[in-house]
Amino acid sequence: MPIIPIILYGPNTSIGVEAYVDSGASFSVFSFELAKEFEISLEGARNQYFVVGDGGSIPSKLVRIPVQIGTDKFLSEVAFSGRLNIGFNLIGRRGVFEYFDEVVFNEKAREVSFRKKVKG
Repeated sequence: MPIIPIILYGPNTSIGVEAYVDSGASFSVFSFELAKEFEISLEGARNQYFVVGDGGSIPSKLVRIPVQIGTDKFLSEVAFSGRLNIGFNLIGRRGVFEYFDEVVFNEKAREVSFRKKVKG
């Protein structure tokens, strides 16, 4: 499974977690517990509902925070939800895939790579 480490940054601290890279997910979604753990305020955050595989929806709060994948640190809009209920965090396209030039899934090597083109 394409699970990678990602660092989420709060106002006073950061936390490293693992997340499933999901090219079919629009947004990155993490648990409410993570937001509490690294002191991200969800007050005033935009409400967002996500349709899940069974046709139901889960409520979440969208915030823009710094994230880091490998050596690349950038601002990303991510969602926090108390009803993710899948046992892992998700990395979706919006705010992550668009930061990189390529996201490559190599099934044979069981790897996923995030690549930026070298300018020059």
